[in-house]
Amino acid sequence: MKTHITILSAVLSAFTFLACFNVARQDIQPQEPEFMAKPLDSLNPLIVAEITRPVKADPSFSWAPEPGSVDLGSLKTTSGKEPVLMVIGEARAAGYRDGGLYRQGQLTSYPNLLARQMGLANFDPGLFEKEEGNGSGYFVQDPASTLPNWSKVTNNLAFSDQKTMRMKPYAGGVVHNVSVPGNGITKYVLNLHTLYNEVIDFQKNSPTPISALTANYLWTTGMVPLALINRIVPEEKPNVWAHLNQMDPDIGMIDLNADLFTMAYIGGGQSGIMGSREVLPERQAIEYFRKKNARYVHMTVPDVLDFPYFKWFTLKRLTERTKNPIYSNWGSGSVLADNRTVFLPTFNVINVLNGNPFETLEEYDVILPAEISKPEWHNDSEIAAYAREFGHPLVDFYSIYKQIVNGTYITDDGFRIDPSYPNGNFFSADGIHPTAIGQAVLANEVIKVLNKNFQAKIPLINIGVFASEIEKVK
Repeated sequence: MKTHITILSAVLSAFTFLACFNVARQDIQPQEPEFMAKPLDSLNPLIVAEITRPVKADPSFSWAPEPGSVDLGSLKTTSGKEPVLMVIGEARAAGYRDGGLYRQGQLTSYPNLLARQMGLANFDPGLFEKEEGNGSGYFVQDPASTLPNWSKVTNNLAFSDQKTMRMKPYAGGVVHNVSVPGNGITKYVLNLHTLYNEVIDFQKNSPTPISALTANYLWTTGMVPLALINRIVPEEKPNVWAHLNQMDPDIGMIDLNADLFTMAYIGGGQSGIMGSREVLPERQAIEYFRKKNARYVHMTVPDVLDFPYFKWFTLKRLTERTKNPIYSNWGSGSVLADNRTVFLPTFNVINVLNGNPFETLEEYDVILPAEISKPEWHNDSEIAAYAREFGHPLVDFYSIYKQIVNGTYITDDGFRIDPSYPNGNFFSADGIHPTAIGQAVLANEVIKVLNKNFQAKIPLINIGVFASEIEKVK
């Protein structure tokens, strides 16, 4: 792992946040003049302004089936009561998009859309109240810019204390979507509230690691994911598992470890990511749903290097500026960048794009071929192996994302999914997480698996109709 990730992981291992197109059709064509704007935040070279925005309106769900009207097949409970859907996931399942978690994103997360299509009236996604509907804040991208150039929304947030990033506890009932960015093993087994206080005390008394000043995180603090999980897990619960064990889900979804790959790549790459420590939460989630006698599905991990975030800066684009070869430090020496090198949106890379003098890029500025851990191994040797061992269905997000980034995905109602950035309809402003339309696509793929494996007749979302509704509340 790169030096700055090593330093940060020693300090922030319990709450590190994922700071969170291989095809010609997705190549970003440079415009002249092409320069990055001056950053507003010394910890984030991509944010150029702070702005206020009204809380986005809730979308209409008038298109969804009436509660209790859907044939759920063998997903129905023997008691006749509405089945309880429980989700253990990360940023994507939470509805995280545009570099933040906010109310409209929660409402259009694929688990919430799925619950609507299943006719489940009692699924609780843990929504932010409307007056705090901008949640953790989010980014607004200039659609005319081919490079990341974000303004950060800073009003109507859910923080009760901006300095510590503490959020008001969720005032509703039991949250069924237990998904937050970077959800990792320490959030499941440690006392969240004790940990949170310890982290706050540490940050008060310790300087920011020098490596953090050059990191290219979309999010500048690891406190946000810890604040989000603390918000939905009651303070009297010692950890996440104690919170989950009080529930009795009938249906489960497991969507883990995509954030782990994203975080590692955003930090500069890491080979051999998936060890026993990283796969443990997946195994624990499987055992949890099996213990509860729930029917559940497990999602494979997409290839996050296909995402726009990792395609913004190319060797051609940078060498056109420098007119010279580009080297990066590697161990005790340096290596020549080539077309396989992934350039990250760090201050150093942005300085190169802006034509400023430089000598050699640092390790955390690039991902070299030797630092890439593809998710295929994890999908095949772990996720698929679990499915064979326990007999549960898989939702192949890996293959679905491949179709999407290749530009070949057409929905069942004939709606074309456009993976281009920033004006496509699948990737949100952060270049990593899906838009509301993207979430609806994922919801439909889950529905197909549920219908096939549990004899259900859950209707697919009409993406064209859904897109029209979302257009009304942008």
